[in-house]
Amino acid sequence: MPNKYWTDDPDETETGSGRSYQTSDPDITEPDENSRSIPTRSQTPQSQRRTHPPQQLQGGISAQITTSKGRTYKDPDIDTTERLSDIDPNFNRAEGTKKLKERVIDRWHRFCRKNGENESDCTRWSDPENALRQASADCIFQFLKWCFKLEYGTDGRKLPGYGQAGTFNTDWKYFRIYYEDILGHKMDKDMVKSLRTARQWLIHENKLGTQSRDNDPVYIDDMIEFNETILQTRKKRFYLGIQRIMLCLALMLGLFTAGRKTAILKLQYKHLRISLLRNPHGGPPILDIAIKPKYIKSLLGITNLNTFSFPEIILGVSLVFSPHVFIMGLLLHARAFQANIRSMDDVRRLFVMRNCQELPLPLKEEMDNYYLFCKVDLIDGKPWILRDQPMSDSQYNAAIRAISEIMGLLKWFFFHQFRYGTGKILDKTEWVSDSERNLILNHANTSTFLKYYRPRNHTQMQQAVLGLDPNEVIDRALTSIRRYADKRRPRYLDDTQKALVEDDPELQTAISNRDALLDQFQQTPDATLAHAVAEAERNIKNTRQRLRYRRKKEVRRAFSDEQAVKDANAQLSGTNLLEDELNEELDDDTPPEQTMLIEGLMAVPVEWTFEGEWQRRNVGTEVIIMYCDYEEGGPLRGRPKGKRRLNDEVRLLSVETKQIEKTEDDKPIIEKKRKIEQEQPQTAKKPLVCFQCGKKYRQTDRSELGIEFRDMFLIG
Repeated sequence: MPNKYWTDDPDETETGSGRSYQTSDPDITEPDENSRSIPTRSQTPQSQRRTHPPQQLQGGISAQITTSKGRTYKDPDIDTTERLSDIDPNFNRAEGTKKLKERVIDRWHRFCRKNGENESDCTRWSDPENALRQASADCIFQFLKWCFKLEYGTDGRKLPGYGQAGTFNTDWKYFRIYYEDILGHKMDKDMVKSLRTARQWLIHENKLGTQSRDNDPVYIDDMIEFNETILQTRKKRFYLGIQRIMLCLALMLGLFTAGRKTAILKLQYKHLRISLLRNPHGGPPILDIAIKPKYIKSLLGITNLNTFSFPEIILGVSLVFSPHVFIMGLLLHARAFQANIRSMDDVRRLFVMRNCQELPLPLKEEMDNYYLFCKVDLIDGKPWILRDQPMSDSQYNAAIRAISEIMGLLKWFFFHQFRYGTGKILDKTEWVSDSERNLILNHANTSTFLKYYRPRNHTQMQQAVLGLDPNEVIDRALTSIRRYADKRRPRYLDDTQKALVEDDPELQTAISNRDALLDQFQQTPDATLAHAVAEAERNIKNTRQRLRYRRKKEVRRAFSDEQAVKDANAQLSGTNLLEDELNEELDDDTPPEQTMLIEGLMAVPVEWTFEGEWQRRNVGTEVIIMYCDYEEGGPLRGRPKGKRRLNDEVRLLSVETKQIEKTEDDKPIIEKKRKIEQEQPQTAKKPLVCFQCGKKYRQTDRSELGIEFRDMFLIG
């Protein structure tokens, strides 16, 4: 039974009589005088029977038509409540497009207000739309130049400014769209030509970057290690274990579909189709999972959707990157199947009926609008799974950035790298044509792929010139994101680097402004001054955070060369440490639930049989179902303590030995103090202890707890 959501558009289906009425006869031409004896199509009896004169209006008031069954049909009344001018031209555009356009419109309005303040005759600038109609090329040039000076937006947040020419050209594109909407026609060619020169001058004067971002691809090997890090690390924690599972699955589907982030993160249950397919080679049925992403980039809201089918590959695939194990784990955890399917063992017991090619496994209709990548949020201090809400971009981006830093990547991973890597593979695959690649990537033509998506790092020029076979292993090693990975790369600023931030002139200026306002408020307390002091405090906090963020990027970028020089000198002098000693960490705090998850998903096949492989995959699905509800405690607060390494442990043991020898003579005093404490009545309650820092809090007064602590983090 096909999925009801995957039927064709009703406008494209045939009528009840089985015949389509969308065809039309060709135009009729006048016959030649020499061929009057040849009957034309309009003169044939068949065409005469088909042609009917138009029915006259009955009574001259309303139009009526007699149907084929002899019934009288009256045409509907004309509704004029909505006019074309009432339709918002942006109603069907993406949210990102609306925000970019609104940003440019807001800046033009601010530009008009500023001109109205400076000029005595402000009637021209009172109406921004009318001012745009009268704007000359020089006026628009002044506006573009003025945009470079803006520091804050209307929401009071500091603007990042123009760093790349692409960002500036994007604003120019949406300004032209706004210009055309107001004037009703395109910009004059002479104005476009003069403003092109002006934009090039502005890019040169403001020293904007003209090169686009490196389109470094990612491959399956990179993402397997990425998913293993997500599953194993304790440096990044979530509220519930299902967040780790969803993060891994999003990366899988992004690589296998080359889709955009929005298309993947907004997948709903109604976009999935689970079925058992009869094996054409014989043997057990094949589990097939098909997805049909709906939220894709489109023009006029009309785009033919792609369907991606993933038949289960049994042998030789790591469970860490198996979409079947993760999708089935999430669906079984939600109990989304209409049939009484509770585990993968139930699925393995099913078979395709005779004279059928598949056995669909439909999902519950009431769960159609549930999101595969749903939101997890705290409600009354307890984490809840909100399946009717999608995972937010902020949650996804924060998790991906943290994992990228834990892996020691030079640059944060971003979702579009899937399109670079998978697009490159499709471009090199012989049995995938250019048209199919463009269809998968939703490109109109090949030029889009060549301009934006084809990686520009060419590694096979020597082999091509010398007539050698291409070395794909070396090519992937040279272009992989793991090439610049180093787990020693710092994730946080040390005290010295933070002190440098405190001495920054921008931060010192913000502190001086706050102190001046605070002195005024102490002399003359006023509500307006109190609000200004609060805004100055917020500005100091934001400035410090922004400067630390910038300093952190600089430190991480400079680490590669600095550490490479240290490693090279240490190797030449013979004083370098072994790699195993550098990477070995002690005091592993991985909970047993996470250990079971890791062991279940990273298990190696014991026997190369269907039964053994099915058992391994079933166990992987079961541990996912188990771990979805596990409470990890939420994100780590503050800077985590570094783990002791092997050489630190040896030094610590030697220090403890010396302390034991030193305190050997103090044993009677210690025993006497302990005896006194035991004789005292135990009236006080057992204190609460924070599981992270070990600090104790009294149970009688919970007001001591900071707002950053929650009850779930305290152990008795």
